[in-house]
Amino acid sequence: MSRLSEAHLLNLHRVLSDEDILGVMVFTLDGQHCLYANKLGRELIEISNGTDLDKIEVKCLFPDKVRPEFRALNPDLLLNEGLYQDVVIRKQTGTTFIANLGIKKIHLENLDCVALMFQDITVQKKLQRDITAKQIEIKAAFEELLKQNQQLKELDLAKNRFIALTTHELRTPLSAMVASAEILTLGLYDDEVQRKEFTDMIYDQGQHLVALVNDILDFAKIQAGKMDLFVTQTDLAALAAHLTENFVGMAETSKITISCRPHPTPCLCYFDDLRMKQVFSNIVTNAIKYNREGGQVEIWVDDTDANFVKLFVKDTGRGIAPEEKEKVFNEFETLGKVALHHKGTGLGMPITKRLMEGMGGTIQLDSVPEVGSTFWIEVPKAKVLNPELYRARPESADDLAA
Repeated sequence: MSRLSEAHLLNLHRVLSDEDILGVMVFTLDGQHCLYANKLGRELIEISNGTDLDKIEVKCLFPDKVRPEFRALNPDLLLNEGLYQDVVIRKQTGTTFIANLGIKKIHLENLDCVALMFQDITVQKKLQRDITAKQIEIKAAFEELLKQNQQLKELDLAKNRFIALTTHELRTPLSAMVASAEILTLGLYDDEVQRKEFTDMIYDQGQHLVALVNDILDFAKIQAGKMDLFVTQTDLAALAAHLTENFVGMAETSKITISCRPHPTPCLCYFDDLRMKQVFSNIVTNAIKYNREGGQVEIWVDDTDANFVKLFVKDTGRGIAPEEKEKVFNEFETLGKVALHHKGTGLGMPITKRLMEGMGGTIQLDSVPEVGSTFWIEVPKAKVLNPELYRARPESADDLAA
């Protein structure tokens, strides 16, 4: 077997070093002179052709700034042999790259030196970072999907409860109307007094049925984004005082005292007059229905806020538990047991919330169980909506059920 001569062996080592997949640079131990750099080492550090390696100091490879997740090539690192990951090395052009770095101290006759062996992993790190970001994004999307799926299940159950409740609410007045009409048709009444009672029954139940249908239609309009608004500047205090008078009879029937504090000056703000009547009716009706016998409903307007006029409705009812407050304004939710449910679809407050938002305002709630609740609306004093909405309502648009 033939053996390589020392010259051939030295040439082989030189070729292998130049074609190595690692960049290699050798410095004197004090770091002031570069003794050797293989082909890949020169390419990674971007040493131009003709550059005198002896003039390159190891400190030229030290970066100025490094992100916390990486470590910089520095004098302390050069003191210890070993393998290091995610080390930032500076190029001759001033840019940097991320490397896996090996440090080896070498003794050559009377010369001590240190060898740096490095592999550029900048691209891999970027890909890894991108993959990690995508994994986080996919995980967040999956968790959001699970959350939405749970919400859809809850919404589906709530809709089923709502449909059952609404069907019951619609069937009750219809049954009473049909039964009363049948009695009148067959003449099964004793006298005119009894005939009038059945006629009044049909009328009252018909009015209740119209109110139910109006709630459902209004809600459908809002959901479809087809609720037209006609916003003008109006005195909210005067409107509240006037509308309160309409609920005196209902309050007296329920043995409730209702009052509206007079306001000394006009409280001008922007709202749709017809929709505000609907909002006021929903809030005050609930304040009466869910009150206790002998209770009170107090209404007042506050004009001290710079941006809003506030209308308060305070009752002395059974109140609402903190965990139930969100359900008050939630579509398809009804507080408490169905057996305790008052007449209606339960859509009054969700519709009120949507109407107030549509007019640029809000509705708020504060409640203490067994003490009472205070609802208040905030109506903007300035024009905050699309300019097209600030217009007078045509006479033909005054019918809510149309």
